[in-house]
Amino acid sequence: MSATLSDEDLVRSLRARADLALPTMSLDPDATVLAGRRRRRRRAVAGSVSAAAALALVAGVAVGAIPLSHRTPVATQAPRTLGSDASVEVAQNIWATNAPITRTAPDGDWLDLNLSVRLDTLSPTGGRIYPVGVQALDGLPDGRAGVTVAARESYDGGDGSSLGTAATLTWSTDGADDGKALYPAAQRAAFVLPEPASSDWRSLVAVLVGDVPPGLENPRVFVTYPRGVGEVVDDVVDTSADTFEVPTFRAPGKEGRLLYAVRETVNVTNGIVLDGDPAPFAMFVGADGTTVAGEGCGRLGACAFTADQVLERVRNGD
Repeated sequence: MSATLSDEDLVRSLRARADLALPTMSLDPDATVLAGRRRRRRRAVAGSVSAAAALALVAGVAVGAIPLSHRTPVATQAPRTLGSDASVEVAQNIWATNAPITRTAPDGDWLDLNLSVRLDTLSPTGGRIYPVGVQALDGLPDGRAGVTVAARESYDGGDGSSLGTAATLTWSTDGADDGKALYPAAQRAAFVLPEPASSDWRSLVAVLVGDVPPGLENPRVFVTYPRGVGEVVDDVVDTSADTFEVPTFRAPGKEGRLLYAVRETVNVTNGIVLDGDPAPFAMFVGADGTTVAGEGCGRLGACAFTADQVLERVRNGD
């Protein structure tokens, strides 16, 4: 007859049998804990390095140190106005669009630049005044957008119909022009002015329309005329360079690129178109001081100008 096991003896017996059924533990507990701590430290360091690398990549892209395969401009760009008038005199007898107005015509909506011209069209008695406007250009391939520039039949009861395209301005919307050394120049819409019937001379007046680089943060636009704008000083025409700021406005259409528009004087346009004077060029300055040079800057060695140098030209009137 076997003795009856107490509860304590039964538990010890079962534990001993369970230990015999398990394989011997090959891991040293102290070593395992130490290795786990090392693994956690390595993961923390790796995570810190990954985060730092990601931040470095973002920073590198931001300053242009690490080029991306395709860089789409994402800058904030708001139109810059100079006062509240519809158009402003930015230099002697040189006017620029400041607050354009959307109008409707049989061929669709168009933007009135508030820059009018007197033409010898549709009038045998000396010409009439017509507004100049831009209209979104349809039918362009993907990656392009643009506007047409035209005088419009709007005053004296006109319906806003175009008198015919005088210039076309297009630009890239997919970054295809990012790599160009100089930004494309404004397009010149030249209009023939009325002259007496006894004269064969036909003077011109031009409206320039250009677009603004999309990668600049809240840009300012400065236009330079290498031979001046015909300002008279002490009864002498000043032919030294003139630089001045012009306002910007939003283009019609879905793309909404910033544009600028300037109406020249007859003497300035005739000098450029008929006499071969150098055309104006633009310099673009972002809010952070970044500059982009426009085509034609080489005439005055201005292609590498900093923001301070551009502003200095404006202050000095050259």
